[in-house]
Amino acid sequence: MPLAETVANVALRVPSLMMLDLLYKWDVAHFAGQIRARNEEMLLKYKYVLWNVYYLGHLLAMVVLVLPLQHLVKIYVYLLTALLLYVGHQTCRDYVLREMESGYVGAVYLNLAALQRFASTLTGQLLVSILCTYFMRSKALWVFSAHLLPLLARLCMVPLGILLFLNKLSSIFTIFEVIYFLLGNLFVPFHLAKSAYRGIVQESELYGILGLGIALWNQFAVPVLFTTFWLVLFAAELYFYLSSRSQSSASNEGLVFAFLTSVAGCCVTPFSMVGLTFAVSRSRSASSLSASSTYRVTLASSTATSCTVRNGFNQQADVMFDRA
Repeated sequence: MPLAETVANVALRVPSLMMLDLLYKWDVAHFAGQIRARNEEMLLKYKYVLWNVYYLGHLLAMVVLVLPLQHLVKIYVYLLTALLLYVGHQTCRDYVLREMESGYVGAVYLNLAALQRFASTLTGQLLVSILCTYFMRSKALWVFSAHLLPLLARLCMVPLGILLFLNKLSSIFTIFEVIYFLLGNLFVPFHLAKSAYRGIVQESELYGILGLGIALWNQFAVPVLFTTFWLVLFAAELYFYLSSRSQSSASNEGLVFAFLTSVAGCCVTPFSMVGLTFAVSRSRSASSLSASSTYRVTLASSTATSCTVRNGFNQQADVMFDRA
């Protein structure tokens, strides 16, 4: 597998493992017991919703974890596009609030401060629209430009009180676009699961269960994936541990104690235990590889030294023989 494909395979699947790890740690029953409802019927509804969210989260994380790389890239592109649209609407809303705070209702180009605010916001919004169009491989720029509506209204000197309403209207339009896209791709997961099942059946018929397992092992780069997942989890645990302690207490406890505490926090779920196993095995293999390379270098240097000594001895013997 090429290096770029391996890096993408690992980087895009680590969040799914993190989500599975967090869901395993989440005690739904304890969380539901802390909810205060008006009556018993509402409490049962809350528990029903929580358990459905719990199982749905497991299902989504597992589906994303085993998706092929090309479909996984598409999902992250869609998520990035949705995030860009959200940032665009929030930026436009902040611009409207700043305009309302300034109280300037005249033409934008007649006030330097208003012109600077308008130009900076417009540049960012156009960049968001262009990026969304590029990611979705669409030629209709207007589809991803609903958040520009308050800016165009401000340019036409619409009263400031209406700008906030136009911002909400553009957000509603974007939400309808997202819902339309989701409804249009509602059966895509079913088709993906169907095609994946057919591929697994064909591979198992050709190469058997063992060959299929080896192919999936190499395709998903399982050792690198779980090692990276555990290292990310360990870094997060160490960061949260050090940030929760004061500087004096952290210095008194020492780095070794913080290291061991963070390692213990990364061994509470089956996923983290598997990751720790792969991390330890890879570190041991790396250390054995370095030891073997050091032994080879030492052996080569000793061989070269012995050859040098032998050549010197032969030269001295030849000189003594010539004198004799």
